[in-house]
Amino acid sequence: MHTSKFSCEYSFDELSIRLCDRWETGLLLYGRAELTSAGADYEDEFYVSAIRLDGGARLARPNALNNSGGFESELFRRIAAVIEDDGTQAGRHAAELFAIELEQSRETDYDQNRKTAQERNLEMLAAH
Repeated sequence: MHTSKFSCEYSFDELSIRLCDRWETGLLLYGRAELTSAGADYEDEFYVSAIRLDGGARLARPNALNNSGGFESELFRRIAAVIEDDGTQAGRHAAELFAIELEQSRETDYDQNRKTAQERNLEMLAAH
C-alpha cells in the first residue's frame, strides 16, 4: 500500500466538452492534465488535480479557497468531467495511462526497496 500520492501527466487534444446538454465540437481543447491518485481508499483511481492548456493557461482544481465560480473554474470542471469519466474516449485513455504509469511506479518502488535492503545486508556483512 502506498502512502504518498502518485501523479502523472495526461496529454489531450481535440477534447470536446458538454455545453447546453450536448457535446460541443466547435470548441476543441488541447493541453495536459495532472492525474493524481485518489487516496488509499481508492488506490487505483485518479482525479484531475491541475490542467494546463497548450496556450499556457493554467487551471487549478476549484476548492473552498479558489471556487470563485468564474469561467476558469467552470472550464476546469467541464474538462475534468470528461477526463475522469471512463465512459468517454478521453476518460478511457486517461484511465489506461494512469494504470500503466502507476504500475510502473510500483515496480520502480519495489526495485528500489529491494536494492536498499540488499545494500543494508551487504553493509552489515562487511561490518562483521
